[in-house]
Amino acid sequence: MDLQKQIKVNTADLETGMYVARLDRPWTETPFLFQGFFIRTQEDIEELQHHCQYVYVDFEQSRKEITHTKTGMKRENRTITQVTSLHYAKPHTTASTRNRTVYANTQPVEEELPIARTVYTEANQAVESLLTKLEVDGRLDVQIAKDIVEPMVESVLRNPDALIWLARMKRYDSYMYHHSVSSSIWGITFGRHLGLDKSALHEIGLGCMLFDVGKTKLPHALLIKPEKLTENEWHVMRNHVDYSINLLEGAGGITERIINMVQSHHERHDGSGYPDKLKENQIPTFAKIAGMVDCYDAITSPRPYSNLRTPYEAVREIYSWRSTLFQAEVVEQFMQVVGVFPTGSLVELNTGAVAIVIAQNESRRLKPRVMLILDENKKRLPQFNTVDLLFDTHLKGAQDMWIEKCLETGAYGIDPQELYL
Repeated sequence: MDLQKQIKVNTADLETGMYVARLDRPWTETPFLFQGFFIRTQEDIEELQHHCQYVYVDFEQSRKEITHTKTGMKRENRTITQVTSLHYAKPHTTASTRNRTVYANTQPVEEELPIARTVYTEANQAVESLLTKLEVDGRLDVQIAKDIVEPMVESVLRNPDALIWLARMKRYDSYMYHHSVSSSIWGITFGRHLGLDKSALHEIGLGCMLFDVGKTKLPHALLIKPEKLTENEWHVMRNHVDYSINLLEGAGGITERIINMVQSHHERHDGSGYPDKLKENQIPTFAKIAGMVDCYDAITSPRPYSNLRTPYEAVREIYSWRSTLFQAEVVEQFMQVVGVFPTGSLVELNTGAVAIVIAQNESRRLKPRVMLILDENKKRLPQFNTVDLLFDTHLKGAQDMWIEKCLETGAYGIDPQELYL
C-alpha cells in the first residue's frame, strides 16, 4: 500500500467514484468487514459519515475507476455494504442501526461433536450422491445440497469447533467429496465470524459446496494425475469454472451472489487468478471468502501431487500471501477463525506433554482448549483429558501451561484422525 498516494478527506467532502483506502479508525471497529472500497452511491457516503470523521482516499485508484466507468468496463453497481459485507444481520435497516450479527457458542464442543459427526457423515453422503447423479444423467440436483447445508449452518452456529474438527479428517480416495464438504464448513464458519446473517451463511455454504461441480465434466485421469499438471492440462482444468456456472445456471434455485461467488473464487487480489484476471475490489466479497477457504482446505488435504501442510504450516503460508494472492484484511480475519494453533493441530506444551487442539478461545487464540494425549515423559495417557489453557490455569497443582511448539502430524506415533472417530 502506497501511503503517499492517499489523501486525508473529511467525510463531508466525499464524492461518488472515490476509492477509500483507509478509515480514521481500525476497520474492525466498524461494520465494514474489509477496508478498501469504491464510493458508488450517496448511501455509501452517508454510511461513511455515520462511522468516520475522515478517511484516506487513493485518488489514483479513483481516477482508474472513473476511466473504467467511462470506457464501459463491466462493473457491479454495488454499495459499500455490498462490496465489503454483502449482508448484515438486518440488511434493510439504515446505516445508523446496521450491525453485524454477534454469534455466541450455545453448546460445548463435547456435546456438539456427536451431532456434528452425524451431520458431517450425511453431508459427505449427500455430496457423493449429488456428484454421482450429475455424472450419470448430467443433472445437478441443487436441493440435495440445500437440504444438508441447513443442518451444517445450525451446527456451526451452536459451536463451529465440532464440524471444524471433523473437517480435518482427510482421505486420498475421495478428495472431491471431502473438499466440497470441508470448504462448505469453513465458508459457513468464516461467515459466522464476520457476522453475516443466516441467509448469507446458507448462500456461502451452498456456494462453497458447489463451486467445483464443473470438475465432473473434466477427464477423470486429469483429476487423479499424481504429477503436476502441464500448461495445457492446467488450461483444461481451468475450464471447470465455466462448466460449474453452466450447471448452476441450468439447475435453478441459485442466487446471483452464488453465481458470482463460483465465477470468481479463483481470482486473486493481485490479478494473477482466473478466469477474468480480476483484482482487489473487482472481486466480489463472497468470492474472496470462497477463494480463501478453498485454498486453505486444499493445502491441508493429502493429494498425490502436493505436499501436505500441517494446519500450523498452512496458516503461516497463507499469512505470507496477504496483499498478494489475498486481500490482507481477508487473511487477517480468516486467521482469527483458524487460530494461531488451528483446531486439529498436534502441539507440545511447556510441560513436555503432547496434546491436540480441539477448540479455540476467541479472546485468546494462543490459549486454546486441548486434549492431552501424552504425559511429560511422552507416555500415552490412560484417559485423554481436556484442558482449557486460558481458564484451567492450574491442573492438579501443576504450573501454568502454554503451547511451546507445533508438531508434525504423526509425531510420537500419534495419528490425530484416530482421535476424531
